[in-house]
Amino acid sequence: MRHDVPTFEVSPDSRWAGCIGPKWELVPLRIPGGWGVRHNGIDARRLPSGLIESNDSEDLFWAVKLPPPDKLVYDKDPASPWREIAVDAGWYRDHFRIVMLDPDWDNVHRTFRTPSFEEFVLRLETWLFEIGSRGDVQVYDAPKE
Repeated sequence: MRHDVPTFEVSPDSRWAGCIGPKWELVPLRIPGGWGVRHNGIDARRLPSGLIESNDSEDLFWAVKLPPPDKLVYDKDPASPWREIAVDAGWYRDHFRIVMLDPDWDNVHRTFRTPSFEEFVLRLETWLFEIGSRGDVQVYDAPKE
């Protein structure tokens, strides 16, 4: 298997083993409330070999934490879970990368890299949940760069 082509084995008991078919389609994601998904291009298909092939774009996913519904504006307090936060994800030649922007590309707060499709999707979902509920992600999961 070439490293620059996003093709992966998934375990038979993985939730993706049964939900990704032979046609290109969006990978089902668990996205908690409170997020505005600006772009989702996490597409995949099952190859005849049984491997999963994923979209190889650097621009796979972009979501922005929404402000609280009662205020409609972001909190300026850097410790507030209601501050402006974005999550970007993509494929970079031989690995997936997820970035937490707090609030923009001039303020990269956390980064996570993995060559694993399953770990990528699980970590993306975990980050969205943790940021939505706590305003940050576990440090041991995503060291600052």
